Amino acid sequence: MDPLVIDVFDALGSPMFRLPYTSCNWSDTINDPGSLNVDVTYTTTTMKVPKGLYNQLKLWGVILAAHRYDPATDSEDVKHAGPLVDYRWDAKGRRLSLSCGGGWSLTSVRLVLNHALDTGWVDGDVLVDDEHPAGAWALTLTGSYSDIARGLVAEAMKWGALPITLPPVQGGTRTRTYSGYDVAKVADRLDDLAKLADGDEIRFDPRIRPDGSLTFDLRSQPEIVDHAWLEGGTLGAWHADLPGQRIVLSSVDGKGSGMTNQVYAIGGKHGDKTVMARVTDKHSALPLLIQSADTTHTTASELATLRAYAQSGIAYGAYPDETYSIEAGEEYPVRPGDQADMWVEDDFLGERMLKLKVTDVSGSSDSDWLTIQARERS
Repeated sequence: MDPLVIDVFDALGSPMFRLPYTSCNWSDTINDPGSLNVDVTYTTTTMKVPKGLYNQLKLWGVILAAHRYDPATDSEDVKHAGPLVDYRWDAKGRRLSLSCGGGWSLTSVRLVLNHALDTGWVDGDVLVDDEHPAGAWALTLTGSYSDIARGLVAEAMKWGALPITLPPVQGGTRTRTYSGYDVAKVADRLDDLAKLADGDEIRFDPRIRPDGSLTFDLRSQPEIVDHAWLEGGTLGAWHADLPGQRIVLSSVDGKGSGMTNQVYAIGGKHGDKTVMARVTDKHSALPLLIQSADTTHTTASELATLRAYAQSGIAYGAYPDETYSIEAGEEYPVRPGDQADMWVEDDFLGERMLKLKVTDVSGSSDSDWLTIQARERS
């Protein structure tokens, strides 16, 4: 494989310089920014970076990308990229540690605000009632869930450019109205969409264009699957049961703390009224009634929306939270969302084929192995 390199881009994705680094590691997760951590030990080469690293590596002012050339596609395979959000300089050890988010992190610095508020902004009381309609304080988006996610990001980009490429409009009948006086972050509203029972999976995939610039492709789909290693499929299943395969089952963790078969969801409060919804799994195989509360959607005002969140809790809580940890050679281009059928022969699990969905992928510059977290596909 070609060596992994770290390139530095400015806040809008224009290339700046290649960063000499000592080590790095990255992690990607479904519906999450992920992370990239880079360590730089000061050497003569590092000191030659134009203007010096302190002057160049400004928080939220640069984006770091870990990538290597992929001859199969004749393009750069970006493992992870994200804005610089933290750093630590160890003066005694002459070591600089850089922490980056992901493309999703860019939406955490923008609020869900109708851009019409920009020119008409006036400090003071906000009156919203029958005599004072919400006007620009409301941002109404329609279409598919992908269109609503696109609309949230597109409105954020009206306040100032971001290195994000938006997907085409799909069309649909779903509607969401966001109140500006909630001053919610775009990232949080995207997370709300992803948590709906019928919501999309959302990713911001980094891509280096032919001109050398970097962009994050917004993807919002019911299920994002880049690769499928399935029994009888084109790529074939994974075989952790055969010697010589660079696929290894490392561990299985089962947790029951999130299990439930009756969810109470609490929404927003309007005057002396609070919206509430309850969903019960009447066909649950659990031997006990396990009640749980979801209080994370305090801005949800529509009962149908609140029910969708409660239904999502039922779907996730119907089974134990079983996580499969797998090690795979980097020749497998695994991404969060991918599907795999994996054969195992194990003292605990026995001999069986696991039908998995990849949720997390991490790697580092000092190994050609990936660490994968997966759960069984429903």
